[in-house]
Amino acid sequence: MKAKHITLLNRILAAALAFAGVTAFAAPPADEAELQVWNFKNPTDGWSGIVNGKYGSWPVSNLSMQVKADSKGNCAFERGGMNFPADKANVVQIQADAGSANKGRLSFTTGVSQSANKEKMIEFDVKPGSGFQDYTFDLKSLTTWKDQISTVRFEFVGLKPDEVVNVRCIKMFYGEKISKPMVYTNFTPGLPPVVREFRLGFLFHDNMVLQREKPVPVWGRSKPGEVVTVSFAGQKKSATTDASGKWQILLDPMPASAESRTLTASTPVKDHSVTVPNVVVGDVWLVGGQSNMGGNTAENTPPAERQQELLETNYPNLRYTGISPQNRDTPLANDAAEDPVVWRPAMAKPFPSLPPAVSYYFGQALHASQKVPIGLIMLIKAGSQVEQWLDAASLKAIFTDEDLKKVCATSHLASGLHNAMVAPLAPFPIRGAFWYQGESNSDNEPRYMGYYKSLPALIKSWRAMWGKDLPVFIVQLPAFDGKYPPDSWAFVREVELLCSQHLPNVGLAVTFDEGDPKNLHPRNKYFVGTRLGLAARSMVYGEKVESFGPVYAGLEPKGGGVSLRFTHVGTGLKARGDLVGFEVRGADQRWLPAKAVIADKDHVLVTCPEVPKPEAVRYAWSNSPTACLFNDSSLPASPFRTDVPATLVETLKKSGGVLDAK
Repeated sequence: MKAKHITLLNRILAAALAFAGVTAFAAPPADEAELQVWNFKNPTDGWSGIVNGKYGSWPVSNLSMQVKADSKGNCAFERGGMNFPADKANVVQIQADAGSANKGRLSFTTGVSQSANKEKMIEFDVKPGSGFQDYTFDLKSLTTWKDQISTVRFEFVGLKPDEVVNVRCIKMFYGEKISKPMVYTNFTPGLPPVVREFRLGFLFHDNMVLQREKPVPVWGRSKPGEVVTVSFAGQKKSATTDASGKWQILLDPMPASAESRTLTASTPVKDHSVTVPNVVVGDVWLVGGQSNMGGNTAENTPPAERQQELLETNYPNLRYTGISPQNRDTPLANDAAEDPVVWRPAMAKPFPSLPPAVSYYFGQALHASQKVPIGLIMLIKAGSQVEQWLDAASLKAIFTDEDLKKVCATSHLASGLHNAMVAPLAPFPIRGAFWYQGESNSDNEPRYMGYYKSLPALIKSWRAMWGKDLPVFIVQLPAFDGKYPPDSWAFVREVELLCSQHLPNVGLAVTFDEGDPKNLHPRNKYFVGTRLGLAARSMVYGEKVESFGPVYAGLEPKGGGVSLRFTHVGTGLKARGDLVGFEVRGADQRWLPAKAVIADKDHVLVTCPEVPKPEAVRYAWSNSPTACLFNDSSLPASPFRTDVPATLVETLKKSGGVLDAK
């Protein structure tokens, strides 16, 4: 390999590592008033506890200390030997995701004064499923200047057995010198906490892209009853926070603009002001799926003739962010996340910072063709099933509890990814979504047959959140010769094809001609992204470009065989090598190999001497078929069968909401 290409790949690898930072939580900024901060990188600075009779410190993952509940649903952790003067370290703050806990306690012991070694406690309510929150405690009224805080102990109760509480950091503050706006919760036993911090929703951050030509909600938290004003692009709008401190303002629709502008949110309270610089307006796309959607550009480079153009060029108005992979039992609110996501421009120089390959090539294609800023929001979880991305109501509508156990390998996590990663995005407006998933639904018959319900239900679910006309584009599974049940990938491909044929505004990128049958993660992601881009350019933006390969449209008996008619053929059907992979069956239901020839511009004649009266035909119906039928745009025909059971089509349409609309 030439030195230039080695350097290029090294830089792209750095970009992949940079994207990994999108899904990791940034450490909180230092404050002049902090006496001690525990950020839990590794080790845990002496925090320990007892669970199920075992004493020890806690593991750290994703910059979070993970504390497991005992069999009764309680967890506790503490740190001793601190001896902080109580007149200095008189505010304690913990940033935690307490899961399904409904109550928490902060206990601490003091020494030196007459109340030596006396334990004091603050009890507070926790809202289950509220995600990462700052819980801040003012200890000034519970201690004297003579006291020393020697031990701090936290406890959460009401958890499920063995459920994990994630603690991102714990701080000890010199409360008299706190100068920055911070979460300040007024804890009264038996009453819910009142949050008094001023902040924007987690999606609003430097370099973000706002959706053009749609109303844009901006939201956040502040003190209850405060007036919040948002200013952007000549608009200035205000709203009053509700009793819980929540607020939301709706900006009027705006045209696309690559002009770098600042969004400002503020209240009359001193220091209650947040600015979001370098905001542009364009089209925002949701990017969902499992590991193939997340494949990085280091392993998925474009063809050599386009490497320099794509991977050595900066695209400051192609921007991306990602939601950290996580599961929740109940949907998170859109203000539950404490840290904002990080938006990044796609940069090749001086240090690469690029989104995953499929989304990068898709975004670059739209950015080049539409000349507007493009934003990409990544929702990617390796190995995930589609049922994990579906909301609970949608799952209940299509599966019984017993069927769901057969379909979902991790039924206890069904809806978990939706609750943690999708639900908090609403009502942030988007232009459309694209989806690359299905491998994990191919493991057995209940899963791939359940896909006829689950995938259209996902599309319906997202349209319930973002509008009934939301464009959705699907990446059809490539060819793969792995250890999966025979034809399981063919059934999943059929679901993906039928969604594009029977659900409105759904596009498809056929991929089995360019996949790697020996690699579950085929490296040629460039053609996947560009084919998705073709579909969006045609269906969403109205460009006169061919975005589909030949589409089966009907058959009729002819000359002892059957003649298949196709649409989307351009100037005519094309063969790549011999036409293989065609099979026919007669009344005996046996499928036999057949001979196929292109009869004219849009017809293929299929014959088999052993089946003089064919009743049905199928093409490329296997896990790892060969693509041989194309149109003049070099786009392949999707695998198909002519005898799709009507009940399956009806099930798919019902799950996708088509029958509901009639």
